[in-house]
Amino acid sequence: MSLQPTATEVGTMYDQYTSLLTDVMAGFIHVGYWDDPEREDTIEVATERLTREIGERLSSVRGQRILDVGCGTGKSAVQIATAHDVHITGITVSNHQIELAQSQYESNTKAGQVNFLFANAMDLPFADASFDGAYAIESLVHMDDRRTALTNIARVLRPGSRLAIADLFLDAGCPNPEVLARFHELFQVPPMPSGDDLKALLHQTGFKVIEFTDIRDTSGLSANF
Repeated sequence: MSLQPTATEVGTMYDQYTSLLTDVMAGFIHVGYWDDPEREDTIEVATERLTREIGERLSSVRGQRILDVGCGTGKSAVQIATAHDVHITGITVSNHQIELAQSQYESNTKAGQVNFLFANAMDLPFADASFDGAYAIESLVHMDDRRTALTNIARVLRPGSRLAIADLFLDAGCPNPEVLARFHELFQVPPMPSGDDLKALLHQTGFKVIEFTDIRDTSGLSANF
């Protein structure tokens, strides 16, 4: 793997690993959020909680159009669309995920409430100002040009819209570079930004950071690379 995996390489990886990941993550393809270290929630409860937190941060209004950047199998889109009565378009670079999302969810929810497309966030096939909000759950981490992706997302959002992101970032220093390199190779991840780098990039692409929550503070989730 190169240090900058292509969208095709990321899609191929998810074609191979999606079934395994959804088995482990209760149908989702993202980590959970344990908001109380004293409470032993299941992975299903924790992954649903993370999705719910993202949905609430969008502050969406009934009937609005929301973009899911990196929709996986569509489970997060359905949860948010149902909870907030919004219309969600999900995109992914994995053919297998599109097939699963369309077969499992697109035809089994209220007509037009969710739809899923094969598309690359770095080249979004949507008109300017066509969405009222967007979210990206552990998808930016895979993108080899995050600046272009965020610029594209900003372009398709209407003025004043919100973007909610849940993602991985790298603290300063790396005590185990070989382990980190293996992580990058296995999951097709280019070099990760720090939290400050990500916030700076958001500002540079037209966003205003109004909240930044490090869930390690309560969940204890971290990887010591």
